[in-house]
Amino acid sequence: MDRRLALAALASSIALVTACSGGSGAATTSTTASTTASPSSASASASGSGTSSGATSTASTASTPAAAVALPKGHQWLTVPALGTRLAIPTTWKALDVATLRDQKGTPAYAKAAADLGYTETELTSLVSSGAFAIAVGPNTGETAPNLLIRAIGGGTFEDGDQLTSGTRGETGTLDAQSKPQTAVGPGVRGDYHATVDGTVLHGSQLAVTSQGQQDVIAIGAADAATVKKVMDVVVATYSTAP
Repeated sequence: MDRRLALAALASSIALVTACSGGSGAATTSTTASTTASPSSASASASGSGTSSGATSTASTASTPAAAVALPKGHQWLTVPALGTRLAIPTTWKALDVATLRDQKGTPAYAKAAADLGYTETELTSLVSSGAFAIAVGPNTGETAPNLLIRAIGGGTFEDGDQLTSGTRGETGTLDAQSKPQTAVGPGVRGDYHATVDGTVLHGSQLAVTSQGQQDVIAIGAADAATVKKVMDVVVATYSTAP
């Protein structure tokens, strides 16, 4: 597996693991439904290994929207209509039309979309099949392209970054840092980590924000820790209610 495909697979795994860990995800017509399972078994199944304790049964409460958040220089808004939120991503990144791509799968238009992104069709499929509400991809760095996915989880909350990322990290991944940041939408938990995928060390970060009885999960994957940290720091600062 080349590094770019490994990165896409890691990001896809991030979305799938978090979708299962907290119970059933919020459903839309353009999102594949996740099955309800015990958090520990779902995480282990999706990642191939791992010892996640999953989400707690404590229900989250609705948060009060904060004041409008300013768009940082060099960034653009990525709006998530299904969640009523938005976040800032670099202007060099491209937001994907997930619903359209799912409908185009297997067509010449889909092949062209993959080529325009610098992906193979298999790599693009690993992203759009993840069940994410929104996806953005960054420019290639060597043989890699960073990416960001957004999901929502109902039925429980992750207590910290260790618990949030444990299923994706598996038994061989390492948690590098964790925190409990406050966003404009609500309180969050964050975990930054790295893991080896087919011999390649890849870096990731996940942020779970409690909002309106669920947790919105933003997952970022990249080949280097600096990119992951820079992008996620801005996500934490700008994740807010869409106007």
